[in-house]
Amino acid sequence: MLPGESNPQTHFLLKKTIEIIQAFPQPDGKILRTIDKDACEQAVENILKGGKQIVREIVDLILEPGNGDDVRPRHALHATAIRVGGKERKMVRNEFSSALAGTLTDDRPLAVKGFIIRQLQICAGPEQAEKIAPFLANPNGHIYEYAAQALQAIGVGTVGHFRKAYPEASGDCRLTILQALGVLEDKKSREYFLNAVEDKDLEIRLAGMWGLMKIASSKDMGVLLSQSEKEKGWGRIKATAYCFELAEKLTEKGQKEEAGKIYRQIKNSRKEKADNYLRQSADLGISLLK
Repeated sequence: MLPGESNPQTHFLLKKTIEIIQAFPQPDGKILRTIDKDACEQAVENILKGGKQIVREIVDLILEPGNGDDVRPRHALHATAIRVGGKERKMVRNEFSSALAGTLTDDRPLAVKGFIIRQLQICAGPEQAEKIAPFLANPNGHIYEYAAQALQAIGVGTVGHFRKAYPEASGDCRLTILQALGVLEDKKSREYFLNAVEDKDLEIRLAGMWGLMKIASSKDMGVLLSQSEKEKGWGRIKATAYCFELAEKLTEKGQKEEAGKIYRQIKNSRKEKADNYLRQSADLGISLLK
């Protein structure tokens, strides 16, 4: 029995939806051998004309992996998400993205919602960010990664959602959010970065140092230098690299005196024979400041 078959009107509309997505090819084994491009393009236009209802009906046909054949509805949503790009289709893109994002609040398997979010990464705008954001702190099924990637794709306007989610997140979710705040170079997250530098987990500490490097404030160079000297092994290598990157950023901003302090501190604090390349790199940095 098809979803909604007990309602004749719903059943009729769903049959129409299924007919539309027949334009998308069914694989021969694992290979798509025959694709009717014109038919697929027309199907996309029919999906867009159908609006919110047809989008929801297609999503209803998507199954949790391993639970059946849903190649066509997945193909239909992906093809539509790709084809609503471009400034000339802004209104159509927003309508489709809003309809798609609206299905995230339904009772669906998390894996299906993950697929939906990956399509929103292609086509969503700021208007859909609020529906994606709740998944940032969800540790199950890597959906937090999909949500972070989708929000980053939307742009810096989503940074508030990352800030709001960070205190509620833990483990890999927390690390992913922290990294996203660094990617977005969010100066308002400075306290998050500073707190992360003191975390017991190396990856969190490194993400905190990286975030401080990305926002490139000279007042944080002492923190980065101090922590780079405390770290061991791989952590020390990465933390020192962030110090060099901060020096480069400060130089670009015209803060050559501060950049010089970083180079000199690295040169004077790395005394081991194995650190010779760091001293040489510091000397090169100093020479470029002249």
